[in-house]
Amino acid sequence: MSLLHICCNLAGSTVFPQLFEALAAQGISQQVFVPEKRPEDMGKNLPRGVPTHCALTVKKSDALLFFRKAQRSVPEIERTVDLSGVTLVHAHTLFTDGSIAHALCRRHGLPYIVTLRYSDIEAIWRYEPHLHPLGRRILRDAAGIVCLSEGARARVREMCIPPKEREAFDRKAHVIPNGIDPAWLTGAPRTSLPQTVRVGFAGLMNGRKRPLDALDAVHRADDLALGRRFVLRACGSGALEERLSEQLREGDCCVGRVQGMQAMKAFYAGCDVLLVPSTAETFGMVYLEAMSQGVPVLYTRGQGFDGQFPEGEVGYPVKAGDVAGQAQRLIEVCEGYAERSARCVAHAKDYAWPIVAGKWKTLYDAII
Repeated sequence: MSLLHICCNLAGSTVFPQLFEALAAQGISQQVFVPEKRPEDMGKNLPRGVPTHCALTVKKSDALLFFRKAQRSVPEIERTVDLSGVTLVHAHTLFTDGSIAHALCRRHGLPYIVTLRYSDIEAIWRYEPHLHPLGRRILRDAAGIVCLSEGARARVREMCIPPKEREAFDRKAHVIPNGIDPAWLTGAPRTSLPQTVRVGFAGLMNGRKRPLDALDAVHRADDLALGRRFVLRACGSGALEERLSEQLREGDCCVGRVQGMQAMKAFYAGCDVLLVPSTAETFGMVYLEAMSQGVPVLYTRGQGFDGQFPEGEVGYPVKAGDVAGQAQRLIEVCEGYAERSARCVAHAKDYAWPIVAGKWKTLYDAII
């Protein structure tokens, strides 16, 4: 087996190099092609031990004429990559990477699979309907389609797939979640819950992540709960950081941007529950990180993390925008806290990258 990954988002995410390195540990031969738009991103986040080719083949104007990305990228791939040994192409986004994989399939007969992410569906598909025909062609001709959760798979089926093509979609659509670095898996279950419950929020301070809703939900829970206090402990930066800071009560805090695994572990150590009520998530790594440290989670209903576990197992789904419902769930998640914390630590281990990479290898083998 020899894979060619098309990955336009390599520079901006640690998920991809971790995935590629975990696949290499499974004995899979790989190469990565990165169609870049910004010169300053060239060479960032390169996976160790995996040949990676970066090329400036994307321009701002391609947002309107998407096919140009493939027109520039395919000749560059043909020049820098030995395609004679490639058995499968993996496109890591639907439009940018998928259009390149689709063109390679037409020119060289290479089968491809495509992973769909938040930006594919909630941004590009929703707001750029002129790209629907391209997206449907890519999905129709793909040998496999992968979503990060059951909720995302259901949403793709409803939004993107014509009714007459849904049976074919069901046969080739798979769910494989993101993984977590095994170095996270050092957390221990919490044995008790303090009287003052520290509710964590971790993420960008923007409209999609809804930090102000999290703060409001914490304050409502604090007003409703008998014999227990709720305070917010937030980290992150963005346009809403100042507004959030202005609304903090006594006991609340915002520590600003936190970077690095050890710093984030220290942040979660100071939290008892995590609430990130985003309007949309591809997966939501912060939930998995918090779980690894024994912190139960409240995650957005119908979005990336929802459906990974039965309701109540590691926390609860909450409806984006329903602050009153989020406050009630904050109170409920405190019941049976020690047992739920233990389940969080145990289940996080199932998402270690070696295990997730094994799922990818099984899918690659089946398709080839």
